[in-house]
Amino acid sequence: MPPALTVAEYFAGIGLMRLGLEEAGWTTVFANDLDAKKRERYEHHFGCSPAVTPDDIHLLDVKHVPSTILATASFPCNDLSLAGARRGLSGEHSSAFWGFIRILEEMGARRPPLILLENVTGLLTSNDGADSREALPAVNRLGYNVDAFIMDATRFRLFSLS
Repeated sequence: MPPALTVAEYFAGIGLMRLGLEEAGWTTVFANDLDAKKRERYEHHFGCSPAVTPDDIHLLDVKHVPSTILATASFPCNDLSLAGARRGLSGEHSSAFWGFIRILEEMGARRPPLILLENVTGLLTSNDGADSREALPAVNRLGYNVDAFIMDATRFRLFSLS
């Protein structure tokens, strides 16, 4: 019997990633988002299983993160978007990417075999492309093979499957 299709959803927002994955047979066993209003909508829509942990990704204790097959991360785009200040992955909001990388590093052997990152295409061009040239190798160093692609979902989005 194949392993259960379990997912940990980081930067869960109102649960759109969960909605799509559950239609495909995945079960969300962990969700995290710092924004209280987003957590409230998420929990209203899905009930409270799992409860959305309110921890800042930079401070989240990996002991509270279950092992899963997949981890998703729709980290904040504020500093990457062409409409924003373009501070990149070192900006106040988009630096949350590095918090996600820290979680994966600290999980060690419990790290999920698959990760899915979603963000705006500005990640490819922020800081003259330096952010993507730093981010993708950071994922590679964790043992993942990265393939990034752009998808037209009314507004173009950048996905990275590892």
